[in-house]
Amino acid sequence: MTIDNIYLHVMVAAASCMLITGLLLALVKSPSDGRASKFRAAKYALTVSVLVLGSLNLVQLSFDSSGSVSFLGPCIALAVGYLQSMLFTMALLVLIRPEEVTFRVVIIQLGVILVAASLLVGAFFLLPRATFLYVYELGIVAYLLQLAFYIHWFRRSRRVFLNHIRQYYEEDEIERSMWWVYIIFWAALAVGLLSLLMMFNHRVIDMCLTVALAVFCTLLAACFINYGLTAPIILPAIYSPAEGSSPAGEEAPSSPQPLAKKPVARKTATPKQSKLELWIANKGYLDNELAVADIAAKVDMTVDQLHRYFREVVGEEFRTWRVRRRIDEAKQLMAEHPELPTTQIGKLCGFNDRSFFYQQFLRFTNESVADYRQRLNP
Repeated sequence: MTIDNIYLHVMVAAASCMLITGLLLALVKSPSDGRASKFRAAKYALTVSVLVLGSLNLVQLSFDSSGSVSFLGPCIALAVGYLQSMLFTMALLVLIRPEEVTFRVVIIQLGVILVAASLLVGAFFLLPRATFLYVYELGIVAYLLQLAFYIHWFRRSRRVFLNHIRQYYEEDEIERSMWWVYIIFWAALAVGLLSLLMMFNHRVIDMCLTVALAVFCTLLAACFINYGLTAPIILPAIYSPAEGSSPAGEEAPSSPQPLAKKPVARKTATPKQSKLELWIANKGYLDNELAVADIAAKVDMTVDQLHRYFREVVGEEFRTWRVRRRIDEAKQLMAEHPELPTTQIGKLCGFNDRSFFYQQFLRFTNESVADYRQRLNP
Protein backbone atom coordinates (compact mmCIF):
# COMPACT_ATOMS: atom_id res chain seq x y z
CA MET A 1 0.00 0.00 0.00
CA THR A 2 1.42 3.39 -1.00
CA ILE A 3 1.81 6.33 1.33
CA ASP A 4 -0.98 8.10 -0.55
CA ASN A 5 -3.39 5.26 0.15
CA ILE A 6 -2.38 5.11 3.83
CA TYR A 7 -2.80 8.88 4.10
CA LEU A 8 -6.24 8.74 2.53
CA HIS A 9 -7.50 5.92 4.75
CA VAL A 10 -6.12 7.42 7.97
CA MET A 11 -7.49 10.88 7.25
CA VAL A 12 -10.94 9.52 6.37
CA ALA A 13 -10.94 7.38 9.53
CA ALA A 14 -9.91 10.33 11.72
CA ALA A 15 -12.49 12.62 10.15
CA SER A 16 -15.18 9.95 10.57
CA CYS A 17 -14.19 9.52 14.23
CA MET A 18 -14.63 13.26 14.82
CA LEU A 19 -18.01 13.31 13.09
CA ILE A 20 -19.26 10.30 15.09
CA THR A 21 -17.95 11.87 18.33
CA GLY A 22 -19.78 15.10 17.56
CA LEU A 23 -23.03 13.26 16.84
CA LEU A 24 -22.80 11.20 20.04
CA LEU A 25 -22.07 14.32 22.07
CA ALA A 26 -25.11 16.03 20.57
CA LEU A 27 -27.32 13.13 21.73
CA VAL A 28 -26.09 13.16 25.34
CA LYS A 29 -28.64 14.54 27.80
CA SER A 30 -27.46 17.58 29.78
CA PRO A 31 -28.23 18.22 33.49
CA SER A 32 -31.58 19.95 34.02
CA ASP A 33 -30.18 22.12 36.84
CA GLY A 34 -30.63 25.79 36.01
CA ARG A 35 -27.04 26.42 37.07
CA ALA A 36 -25.88 24.16 34.23
CA SER A 37 -27.09 26.49 31.45
CA LYS A 38 -23.56 27.46 30.46
CA PHE A 39 -22.54 23.83 30.54
CA ARG A 40 -25.29 23.04 28.05
CA ALA A 41 -24.21 25.94 25.83
CA ALA A 42 -20.60 24.77 25.99
CA LYS A 43 -21.66 21.24 25.09
CA TYR A 44 -23.46 22.51 22.00
CA ALA A 45 -20.47 24.66 21.00
CA LEU A 46 -18.16 21.70 21.50
CA THR A 47 -20.44 19.53 19.40
CA VAL A 48 -20.36 22.03 16.55
CA SER A 49 -16.59 22.41 16.90
CA VAL A 50 -15.93 18.68 16.64
CA LEU A 51 -18.28 18.34 13.68
CA VAL A 52 -16.61 21.28 11.92
CA LEU A 53 -13.14 19.85 12.54
CA GLY A 54 -14.19 16.52 11.04
CA SER A 55 -15.72 18.24 8.03
CA LEU A 56 -12.63 20.42 7.50
CA ASN A 57 -10.45 17.33 7.37
CA LEU A 58 -12.61 15.95 4.57
CA VAL A 59 -12.37 19.34 2.80
CA GLN A 60 -8.59 19.21 3.15
CA LEU A 61 -8.58 15.85 1.39
CA SER A 62 -10.42 17.39 -1.54
CA PHE A 63 -7.74 20.12 -1.76
CA ASP A 64 -5.01 17.50 -1.74
CA SER A 65 -6.65 15.39 -4.42
CA SER A 66 -7.27 18.38 -6.68
CA GLY A 67 -3.63 19.46 -6.63
CA SER A 68 -4.39 22.85 -5.12
CA VAL A 69 -1.68 25.15 -3.81
CA SER A 70 0.01 23.26 -0.96
CA PHE A 71 0.42 26.12 1.52
CA LEU A 72 -3.31 26.76 1.77
CA GLY A 73 -3.67 23.79 4.13
CA PRO A 74 -1.33 25.16 6.86
CA CYS A 75 -2.89 28.60 6.40
CA ILE A 76 -6.38 27.26 7.07
CA ALA A 77 -5.04 25.08 9.91
CA LEU A 78 -3.62 28.14 11.69
CA ALA A 79 -6.89 30.05 11.25
CA VAL A 80 -8.81 27.07 12.64
CA GLY A 81 -6.26 26.86 15.48
CA TYR A 82 -7.27 30.35 16.64
CA LEU A 83 -10.90 29.26 16.83
CA GLN A 84 -10.48 25.81 18.33
CA SER A 85 -8.11 27.04 21.06
CA MET A 86 -10.77 29.55 22.10
CA LEU A 87 -13.59 26.99 21.96
CA PHE A 88 -11.71 24.33 23.91
CA THR A 89 -10.54 26.80 26.55
CA MET A 90 -13.98 28.30 27.01
CA ALA A 91 -15.54 24.83 27.22
CA LEU A 92 -13.10 23.79 29.97
CA LEU A 93 -13.48 27.08 31.84
CA VAL A 94 -17.24 26.52 31.93
CA LEU A 95 -16.57 23.37 33.95
CA ILE A 96 -14.66 25.17 36.71
CA ARG A 97 -15.49 28.92 36.46
CA PRO A 98 -18.73 29.34 34.45
CA GLU A 99 -19.23 32.92 35.67
CA GLU A 100 -16.13 34.01 33.73
CA VAL A 101 -17.45 32.71 30.40
CA THR A 102 -19.99 35.38 29.51
CA PHE A 103 -21.62 36.09 26.16
CA ARG A 104 -19.71 39.36 25.90
CA VAL A 105 -16.35 37.69 26.54
CA VAL A 106 -17.00 35.02 23.91
CA ILE A 107 -18.22 37.51 21.29
CA ILE A 108 -15.18 39.78 21.75
CA GLN A 109 -12.78 36.87 21.39
CA LEU A 110 -14.68 35.49 18.42
CA GLY A 111 -14.60 38.87 16.69
CA VAL A 112 -10.83 39.24 17.15
CA ILE A 113 -10.26 35.68 15.90
CA LEU A 114 -12.42 36.14 12.81
CA VAL A 115 -10.58 39.35 11.92
CA ALA A 116 -7.18 37.66 12.34
CA ALA A 117 -8.25 34.60 10.36
CA SER A 118 -9.69 36.75 7.56
CA LEU A 119 -6.47 38.74 7.31
CA LEU A 120 -4.43 35.55 7.20
CA VAL A 121 -6.47 33.83 4.49
CA GLY A 122 -6.86 37.09 2.56
CA ALA A 123 -3.10 37.60 2.60
CA PHE A 124 -2.63 34.17 1.06
CA PHE A 125 -4.76 35.06 -1.96
CA LEU A 126 -3.85 38.76 -2.33
CA LEU A 127 -0.17 39.12 -1.41
CA PRO A 128 2.97 37.82 -3.12
CA ARG A 129 4.28 34.59 -1.64
CA ALA A 130 7.32 36.19 0.04
CA THR A 131 5.17 38.88 1.68
CA PHE A 132 2.58 36.33 2.74
CA LEU A 133 5.24 34.30 4.57
CA TYR A 134 5.96 37.30 6.81
CA VAL A 135 2.23 37.63 7.54
CA TYR A 136 2.06 33.90 8.28
CA GLU A 137 4.96 34.19 10.76
CA LEU A 138 3.17 37.07 12.51
CA GLY A 139 0.10 34.84 12.62
CA ILE A 140 2.11 32.15 14.41
CA VAL A 141 3.38 34.69 16.95
CA ALA A 142 -0.20 35.84 17.56
CA TYR A 143 -1.24 32.20 18.03
CA LEU A 144 1.48 31.62 20.64
CA LEU A 145 0.44 34.78 22.49
CA GLN A 146 -3.15 33.57 22.45
CA LEU A 147 -2.11 30.23 23.99
CA ALA A 148 -0.03 32.01 26.65
CA PHE A 149 -3.02 34.17 27.56
CA TYR A 150 -5.26 31.11 27.89
CA ILE A 151 -2.68 29.33 30.08
CA HIS A 152 -2.61 32.29 32.46
CA TRP A 153 -6.41 32.55 32.47
CA PHE A 154 -6.97 28.84 33.05
CA ARG A 155 -4.39 28.56 35.86
CA ARG A 156 -5.87 31.57 37.65
CA SER A 157 -9.39 30.18 37.28
CA ARG A 158 -8.24 26.80 38.54
CA ARG A 159 -6.88 28.37 41.74
CA VAL A 160 -10.23 30.06 42.40
CA PHE A 161 -12.08 26.81 41.64
CA LEU A 162 -9.90 24.84 44.06
CA ASN A 163 -10.54 27.47 46.73
CA HIS A 164 -14.29 26.99 46.36
CA ILE A 165 -14.02 23.20 46.33
CA ARG A 166 -11.80 23.10 49.41
CA GLN A 167 -14.21 25.35 51.28
CA TYR A 168 -17.29 23.37 50.28
CA TYR A 169 -16.06 19.78 50.50
CA GLU A 170 -13.77 17.95 52.86
CA GLU A 171 -10.12 17.68 51.85
CA ASP A 172 -9.71 17.01 48.11
CA GLU A 173 -12.42 14.42 47.45
CA ILE A 174 -13.92 16.37 44.54
CA GLU A 175 -10.60 17.84 43.49
CA ARG A 176 -9.36 14.33 42.73
CA SER A 177 -12.41 13.62 40.59
CA MET A 178 -11.69 16.74 38.51
CA TRP A 179 -8.10 15.91 37.61
CA TRP A 180 -9.08 15.16 34.03
CA VAL A 181 -10.12 18.79 33.41
CA TYR A 182 -6.51 19.89 33.94
CA ILE A 183 -5.12 16.96 31.93
CA ILE A 184 -7.42 17.77 29.02
CA PHE A 185 -6.39 21.43 29.08
CA TRP A 186 -2.69 20.60 28.85
CA ALA A 187 -3.45 17.97 26.20
CA ALA A 188 -5.28 20.64 24.19
CA LEU A 189 -2.27 22.91 24.56
CA ALA A 190 0.07 20.16 23.38
CA VAL A 191 -2.10 19.45 20.33
CA GLY A 192 -2.30 23.17 19.61
CA LEU A 193 1.48 23.55 19.68
CA LEU A 194 2.05 20.41 17.60
CA SER A 195 -0.37 21.72 14.99
CA LEU A 196 2.25 24.32 14.10
CA LEU A 197 4.22 21.49 12.51
CA MET A 198 1.67 21.55 9.70
CA MET A 199 3.58 24.50 8.25
CA PHE A 200 6.07 21.95 6.95
CA ASN A 201 3.24 20.54 4.83
CA HIS A 202 4.37 16.93 5.13
CA ARG A 203 1.76 14.23 4.77
CA VAL A 204 3.11 12.05 7.57
CA ILE A 205 3.05 15.01 10.00
CA ASP A 206 -0.40 16.01 8.82
CA MET A 207 -1.66 12.45 9.25
CA CYS A 208 -0.22 12.02 12.77
CA LEU A 209 -1.56 15.37 13.97
CA THR A 210 -5.02 14.63 12.61
CA VAL A 211 -5.09 11.30 14.44
CA ALA A 212 -3.92 13.03 17.65
CA LEU A 213 -6.67 15.63 17.27
CA ALA A 214 -9.30 12.91 16.70
CA VAL A 215 -8.18 11.07 19.84
CA PHE A 216 -8.19 14.33 21.81
CA CYS A 217 -11.73 15.19 20.67
CA THR A 218 -12.92 11.74 21.73
CA LEU A 219 -11.36 12.08 25.19
CA LEU A 220 -12.70 15.60 25.59
CA ALA A 221 -16.19 14.45 24.70
CA ALA A 222 -15.96 11.52 27.14
CA CYS A 223 -14.81 13.81 29.94
CA PHE A 224 -17.55 16.30 29.12
CA ILE A 225 -20.10 13.52 29.36
CA ASN A 226 -18.61 12.44 32.71
CA TYR A 227 -18.91 16.01 34.00
CA GLY A 228 -22.59 15.92 33.16
CA LEU A 229 -22.94 13.00 35.57
CA THR A 230 -21.03 14.70 38.40
CA ALA A 231 -22.53 18.17 37.88
CA PRO A 232 -25.05 17.80 40.76
CA ILE A 233 -22.08 17.50 43.14
CA ILE A 234 -19.82 20.13 41.57
CA LEU A 235 -22.28 22.90 40.76
CA PRO A 236 -23.27 23.67 44.40
CA ALA A 237 -19.59 24.19 45.27
CA ILE A 238 -18.91 26.38 42.23
CA TYR A 239 -21.84 28.67 42.95
CA SER A 240 -21.37 28.80 46.72
CA PRO A 241 -20.02 32.06 48.21
CA ALA A 242 -16.31 31.93 48.94
CA GLU A 243 -15.34 31.54 52.56
CA GLY A 244 -13.96 34.69 54.04
CA SER A 245 -15.87 36.94 51.65
CA SER A 246 -16.94 39.28 54.44
CA PRO A 247 -15.79 42.91 54.26
CA ALA A 248 -12.12 43.53 54.82
CA GLY A 249 -11.16 44.12 58.41
CA GLU A 250 -14.20 42.37 59.84
CA GLU A 251 -13.14 40.16 62.73
CA ALA A 252 -14.40 36.62 63.07
CA PRO A 253 -16.29 36.23 66.33
CA SER A 254 -14.63 33.84 68.72
CA SER A 255 -17.75 32.61 70.43
CA PRO A 256 -19.40 29.45 69.08
CA GLN A 257 -22.46 29.88 66.91
CA PRO A 258 -25.65 28.20 68.08
CA LEU A 259 -27.21 25.62 65.85
CA ALA A 260 -29.89 28.08 64.80
CA LYS A 261 -29.05 31.71 64.21
CA LYS A 262 -32.57 32.71 65.20
CA PRO A 263 -35.52 30.77 66.56
CA VAL A 264 -37.10 28.58 63.95
CA ALA A 265 -40.84 28.23 64.22
CA ARG A 266 -41.59 24.52 64.22
CA LYS A 267 -43.48 22.23 66.51
CA THR A 268 -40.99 19.40 66.44
CA ALA A 269 -37.63 18.86 64.80
CA THR A 270 -37.66 16.84 61.62
CA PRO A 271 -35.93 13.43 61.72
CA LYS A 272 -33.06 14.81 59.67
CA GLN A 273 -32.59 17.80 61.96
CA SER A 274 -32.77 15.54 65.02
CA LYS A 275 -30.01 13.35 63.62
CA LEU A 276 -27.92 16.43 62.85
CA GLU A 277 -28.41 17.78 66.36
CA LEU A 278 -27.47 14.38 67.81
CA TRP A 279 -24.33 14.33 65.62
CA ILE A 280 -23.41 17.78 66.95
CA ALA A 281 -24.16 16.80 70.56
CA ASN A 282 -21.84 13.81 70.16
CA LYS A 283 -19.14 16.16 68.81
CA GLY A 284 -19.01 14.40 65.47
CA TYR A 285 -17.36 17.48 64.02
CA LEU A 286 -14.10 16.46 65.74
CA ASP A 287 -13.79 13.39 63.53
CA ASN A 288 -11.24 14.23 60.82
CA GLU A 289 -11.65 10.92 59.00
CA LEU A 290 -15.10 11.64 57.57
CA ALA A 291 -15.68 13.56 54.35
CA VAL A 292 -18.63 15.90 54.06
CA ALA A 293 -20.48 13.31 51.98
CA ASP A 294 -20.06 10.77 54.82
CA ILE A 295 -21.33 13.27 57.39
CA ALA A 296 -24.37 14.07 55.25
CA ALA A 297 -25.11 10.35 54.91
CA LYS A 298 -24.93 9.92 58.69
CA VAL A 299 -27.69 12.50 59.19
CA ASP A 300 -29.74 11.30 56.20
CA MET A 301 -29.08 14.43 54.13
CA THR A 302 -27.53 15.08 50.77
CA VAL A 303 -24.40 17.22 50.69
CA ASP A 304 -26.38 20.05 49.13
CA GLN A 305 -29.07 19.82 51.83
CA LEU A 306 -26.45 19.89 54.58
CA HIS A 307 -24.75 22.99 53.20
CA ARG A 308 -28.07 24.70 52.51
CA TYR A 309 -29.21 24.07 56.10
CA PHE A 310 -26.09 25.65 57.57
CA ARG A 311 -26.27 28.63 55.23
CA GLU A 312 -29.98 29.33 55.73
CA VAL A 313 -30.57 28.24 59.34
CA VAL A 314 -27.22 28.51 61.08
CA GLY A 315 -26.16 31.47 58.97
CA GLU A 316 -22.67 30.15 58.31
CA GLU A 317 -20.93 27.85 55.85
CA PHE A 318 -20.60 24.32 57.19
CA ARG A 319 -16.82 24.21 56.88
CA THR A 320 -16.44 27.52 58.76
CA TRP A 321 -18.85 26.39 61.46
CA ARG A 322 -17.00 23.10 61.92
CA VAL A 323 -13.59 24.78 62.22
CA ARG A 324 -15.04 27.22 64.73
CA ARG A 325 -16.40 24.37 66.85
CA ARG A 326 -13.03 22.60 66.73
CA ILE A 327 -11.25 25.76 67.87
CA ASP A 328 -13.70 26.14 70.76
CA GLU A 329 -13.01 22.54 71.75
CA ALA A 330 -9.26 23.21 71.62
CA LYS A 331 -9.64 26.23 73.89
CA GLN A 332 -11.58 24.14 76.37
CA LEU A 333 -8.94 21.40 76.36
CA MET A 334 -6.17 23.96 76.92
CA ALA A 335 -8.03 25.30 79.93
CA GLU A 336 -8.87 21.91 81.43
CA HIS A 337 -5.66 20.06 80.53
CA PRO A 338 -2.76 22.54 80.43
CA GLU A 339 -0.30 19.63 80.46
CA LEU A 340 -1.33 18.44 76.99
CA PRO A 341 1.03 19.50 74.17
CA THR A 342 -0.43 21.73 71.49
CA THR A 343 0.11 19.16 68.73
CA GLN A 344 -1.92 16.57 70.63
CA ILE A 345 -4.70 19.07 71.31
CA GLY A 346 -4.86 19.90 67.62
CA LYS A 347 -5.20 16.21 66.69
CA LEU A 348 -7.84 15.60 69.34
CA CYS A 349 -9.84 18.49 67.88
CA GLY A 350 -9.69 17.26 64.30
CA PHE A 351 -6.59 19.05 62.99
CA ASN A 352 -4.05 16.75 61.38
CA ASP A 353 -1.84 19.60 60.23
CA ARG A 354 -0.22 21.64 63.01
CA SER A 355 0.35 24.76 60.91
CA PHE A 356 -3.28 24.74 59.78
CA PHE A 357 -4.37 24.49 63.43
CA TYR A 358 -2.20 27.51 64.35
CA GLN A 359 -3.51 29.47 61.38
CA GLN A 360 -7.17 28.78 62.15
CA PHE A 361 -6.73 29.41 65.89
CA LEU A 362 -5.32 32.86 65.14
CA ARG A 363 -8.10 33.53 62.65
CA PHE A 364 -10.96 32.73 65.03
CA THR A 365 -9.48 34.09 68.27
CA ASN A 366 -7.25 36.93 67.03
CA GLU A 367 -4.62 35.41 69.31
CA SER A 368 -1.82 32.94 68.75
CA VAL A 369 -1.86 29.54 70.45
CA ALA A 370 1.25 30.44 72.47
CA ASP A 371 -0.22 33.74 73.68
CA TYR A 372 -3.52 32.10 74.56
CA ARG A 373 -1.87 29.33 76.61
CA GLN A 374 0.38 31.82 78.34
CA ARG A 375 -2.63 33.93 79.27
CA LEU A 376 -4.40 30.88 80.68
CA ASN A 377 -1.35 29.78 82.67
CA PRO A 378 0.74 32.89 83.47
